[in-house]
Amino acid sequence: MKKYLILCFILVISLTSANAQDRDSDYHHHYRGDTCNVGPRFAPQAGDFTAAMVFGQGAYLNDGLVVPSSYSSVSGDAPYANDVNTNDNSITNMVGAEGRYYVSNRFAITLTGGAIWRNTPSKLAMPGIPDTDIPAYDAVVADERVDLTVSVGGQWLFNTKNDRLFPYLGFALPFDYARRSQYDPTVIVEDNNDVTIVDLGARHVDITAFGVQAVAGIDYYFAKDVFFGFDIKPVSYTYAYSVKVPGPGLYGLEADTNTISFFAQFSFKVGFKF
Repeated sequence: MKKYLILCFILVISLTSANAQDRDSDYHHHYRGDTCNVGPRFAPQAGDFTAAMVFGQGAYLNDGLVVPSSYSSVSGDAPYANDVNTNDNSITNMVGAEGRYYVSNRFAITLTGGAIWRNTPSKLAMPGIPDTDIPAYDAVVADERVDLTVSVGGQWLFNTKNDRLFPYLGFALPFDYARRSQYDPTVIVEDNNDVTIVDLGARHVDITAFGVQAVAGIDYYFAKDVFFGFDIKPVSYTYAYSVKVPGPGLYGLEADTNTISFFAQFSFKVGFKF
């Protein structure tokens, strides 16, 4: 429910901005000379910057992040490019932001991405006191999670007979990184005085991925500086590898995956031109 309310809020803000800009344009016509022969009120110009919210399938590669255990076998799960999914693309899912800078009237440099970091510090266990109301307190397991996706690229803009409609072709060079790390400071003392130390240090798994993608899309300006956009990756290649380390000084288990997709990645955008 929350995601639908967010989308409605974005739509209301966009339409309000559109109406205000259209009223303003009735009084102030600003032409900068568009060499692409497209509408001077809507076409991006050299020096313009656009910022957009991106919705759709998430680009974070975080499937296969199984933190190994220090006292059992290390999982052999390979990294999985879950940004390519045959049955799970949602237009209501905000996945990041995109910025474009137009170095000319026809070509823009792009930067897309997002990041998430979570950290839970460890806490030592505290024993209780028998035959009293003071309970024992379990240890808090340290947990660190990092998800990063960044993509740089370029896009070539094309003109159409509609001065609000701008298709483009381009490329993207994505880089993704994900990490999961855990440390359990629990020390177990048995009745026979045997001591079990759960972890001697942090256990972690890392996924690093990079690739190359073709990009095709279209932007529609329903106001002077506000647009909706849609793009697709006709061809995409991703190489991902993971390393699982079950403890300090232990051998890391490596695995890798190659993923090639065709017309399998889509995104929807709501953006503004500055």
